[in-house]
This record gives sequence, structure tokens and C-alpha cells, in this order.
Amino acid sequence: MKSHVITATPSDPDGLLSAAGTEAARHQNFRPGLFLHDLWVLAKARVVSLLVFTAAVGEILAPNALIHWQSALAGLFGIALAGGAGGVLNQIVEPDLDQHMRRTLHRPLAEGRISRRGAIVYAALLMTAAIAILAWGTNPLTLILTLAGTVGYGVVYTLYLKPSTPWNIVWGGLAGALPPLIGWTAITGSIAALPVVLVLLVFVWTPAHFWPLAINCRRDYAKACIPMLPCTHGIDRTRKEVLNYAILTWVVSMIPAFLTGDWIYGGIAWLSGAWFVGMALRLKALPEGQEMDQYARSMFAYSISYLFLLYTALILGKLVMGYGFF
Repeated sequence: MKSHVITATPSDPDGLLSAAGTEAARHQNFRPGLFLHDLWVLAKARVVSLLVFTAAVGEILAPNALIHWQSALAGLFGIALAGGAGGVLNQIVEPDLDQHMRRTLHRPLAEGRISRRGAIVYAALLMTAAIAILAWGTNPLTLILTLAGTVGYGVVYTLYLKPSTPWNIVWGGLAGALPPLIGWTAITGSIAALPVVLVLLVFVWTPAHFWPLAINCRRDYAKACIPMLPCTHGIDRTRKEVLNYAILTWVVSMIPAFLTGDWIYGGIAWLSGAWFVGMALRLKALPEGQEMDQYARSMFAYSISYLFLLYTALILGKLVMGYGFF
């Protein structure tokens, strides 16, 4: 692991020359391609892409989405920028923790390629642009919900929930569950039953999605002193909770079918949800060891495809069946 501690020399008791040398070396080794990639990673663009996708589904499902295409685009850009700002805020707080985990130790702040001050400026620029776009192109409700999601993840989850409770991902997941509703409100300016159910779906899916990864990375979380459920309550309790939330996700995923009468979505949701529960059952049954760790990682990866499939099925159902909404 790289160390970023600046040591002083006898002729430079305050370490100022070392700091200047480090900064000069950073500028000398500046590579535009790597810098742009670091900005991409710093904004957690892969996570943001899922947020934008679920928001886009909320927009597509909303009545008269094509008529309000400008609001739809503004909503997606605003969510993307605000989500990126939340990702940057998360990493500004956690560079020391990131250095203790294999999957995060090469992040830009953890390795010192971008300074904390630079990251703060970057987050401020992203958030300012998001607020401007949402205020101009959508409506106050959409702006408020987006700000709530960003603050919920970047501040409440990162600063308070993650370091203090093993149920952090449950309550912190609410911030990441809001985009379908935000997409809907960007078009309609109001709240309805279907987008609220889609928020609930992501909310109950998040623990079943993330805790398998936490099982796989439990040693790193323990080393970083982060109270994830496998570290505080053990693997068996975590696997039981994964199963509970997988079943709950399966149940909630069927509600949109009843709200819309969409049997295409309903069939896909039933089959994919049964597979998800089956994976949770197998994870629970496996003996602790390398095979269980690898399977937990596989379930984490499948859970992303599962959510993507559910939301894609909603779009397919609307295109084929042309149903209305409440």
C-alpha cells in the first residue's frame, strides 16, 4: 500500500520542500487520459449509470413523456450530475478507508492522484450544474427530491450511517432508490402510486444486492473498521437477511403488474424473482469457504442484471400493451 505521508528533512523541518516536490511531480506526470478516467471513477459513473437508467424508466412510464422531452432530458442530466456529486462526496470522506479495501484502494483520492481540495471543487461544480439544469428544465419537486437523494447518500449515509450501524445499507439505500420517482416527477410534477412502488422495489432490492458483496469483502470491511452486517452479526445472519430481502424484492416486484395489468412484465418479474430467491437459497446453503465467497460475488453481479431486466420489462410492457397509469 502506498503511503502519502510527507516526511521532513533536517534542512526542511516543516516538510514544505517535500510537499512542493510531490506537487511538482504530480504536474510533471499529468496525463489527460488518466485524469479524465479519474474524474469518471471519482463520480462513480458506473453506479450513476444505473441511477440514470431507473430514472429514465420512470420518465418513460410517465404520461405524455414524449411531449415533455425537454424536461425528461433535463431530469436525466440533472440526476447524472447530482449522482456524480454524491459519489465524489462519498470518496472525499473515505480516502483512508478506501486504502484498506482491495476494490477501492486504487481510487484517485486513495492513491493521491487527485487532492481532496480538487475533489471538493469537482463536487461543487457537478452539484451547481445539476441544480441549474433541474431548476431551469424541470420543477421544484424534482429538484427537492434530487437534492434529498444526493445529501442522503453523500452526507447522511457516508458520514453517519455507514460508520455507525450494520443496517447502513438498508436506510442508506433509500437515497439510491429515488431516481424512478424523480424521473416521473420531472415529467408530471406530481407523485403517483407506480413510481412510489418502483422506489420501494429498489429500496428492498438494495440489501439483497449489496450484502453478498459485503460477504465477499468482509475481511476488508473488518480491517477498515466498517460495521457491515457480516462483520457485526456473522455470515449466517447475513445470508438469512439476504434471503429475506430477496423474497421481499420478489413480492414487491409483482405489484407493478397488478397496478398496470401488464402480464408481460408480470411473467418476467415472477421468473427472474424466483431465480433471485433461488440464488439466495443456494448462498445460504453453501458451507463457508472460497466457493461461498465466489458465489456471493456472482449473486452480487446477477442482482444488477436482475434489476436492469425488471425495469426493461416495464418499458416493454408499456410499448406492447399501452396501458395508462394512476
